[in-house]
Amino acid sequence: MHFRSLALTVAFLRAIAFIRRGFWGSTARMQLLWIGTQAMQLFLKGSEDLAGRVQGKATYLGTRARIVRLVDRFLSVDVLSDRLSDLPSQFSSPHQRPWEPIDWKQVNAAQIIGIDPNLFVQIIGSAAEIEAPIRGYAQESWDYLHRFHPQMALFVGGEFSAETGRQSVGIWEKEERQHTPVMRKLYRQLTGQTFQPKPNAVEGYQESNNPSDAVYRHLCSRISTEWSAIAVYLWLMAHSTGELQQAIAQLLQDEVNHLAKFWGFSRWAFGRSSLGQFGVAVGDILALVKHHKGDRTNGQEMLSPRQILSQLPRLLEIGFTFVRVMIRIHAWDKELSYSYLKHLFGSHPMAIAV
Repeated sequence: MHFRSLALTVAFLRAIAFIRRGFWGSTARMQLLWIGTQAMQLFLKGSEDLAGRVQGKATYLGTRARIVRLVDRFLSVDVLSDRLSDLPSQFSSPHQRPWEPIDWKQVNAAQIIGIDPNLFVQIIGSAAEIEAPIRGYAQESWDYLHRFHPQMALFVGGEFSAETGRQSVGIWEKEERQHTPVMRKLYRQLTGQTFQPKPNAVEGYQESNNPSDAVYRHLCSRISTEWSAIAVYLWLMAHSTGELQQAIAQLLQDEVNHLAKFWGFSRWAFGRSSLGQFGVAVGDILALVKHHKGDRTNGQEMLSPRQILSQLPRLLEIGFTFVRVMIRIHAWDKELSYSYLKHLFGSHPMAIAV
């Protein structure tokens, strides 16, 4: 405690020196940001948040324990089953998942714990870019699903008419399109700067000689993106506390809701094994990493070999989070018997019009 207090004092004096010399730039700001985060960790040490006990000094094992606590809290078998069982009612009476209010005045960079604040906000910015082209994602899904299962296409992408174009917005799109504005606001609260996202490129609908397999692979791609978002948001929540953590929890719960629906629907529609479904999704995630290296604003920097080595402990944490989510989904999948899925959705999906 004495050493950390001394380090805080030295950093504070350095920041003041920069300011007095007229250098109110990134160096002074980051010094003060570091002071704030370290002081907050000293103050919060031993307190409880959504991830359990706040670490005085972040360790790999301590962060793992926080991730496990979050998975148990937000991805329990009961939660996943509840979110899947909600899907049939979405077909008959569409409704958005309500959010808890966010007290934006209380969100600040001192609530980042255990990691470099620069890394935290870079990941927030990258996530905002990935979430940004939600209209394109929704259109892509509608194109794949509308012949196969019109109700699922309506839930994801809304309603379209050949004569008048789009007539309504799908619930999935309504929920997802809230995310980028929230992350831009988080970025501004944490840095004092405005972030203008560079939207992710959307592949769009691809014609196929095997429409059934194309729909299956598209659903797996949706599963991979929801799985990735869940892992990243869980990790961000493990390294945050207070109102910042509460705000990210709203995004996380949307992604859990959507993953449960896409996973259960795909298992009913195609009946393929959970391991096979994971295999396709893992391939999609590896392709996404390669894509984002070139497509994200900070992609080249964040995914450079030098940066990967310097952030190896963080990558291990994120890798652990991906695996923990996979293990939980696999355990839940054992509850998804054919009779249960038939009870939710009927005997079989509608035939594809080729």
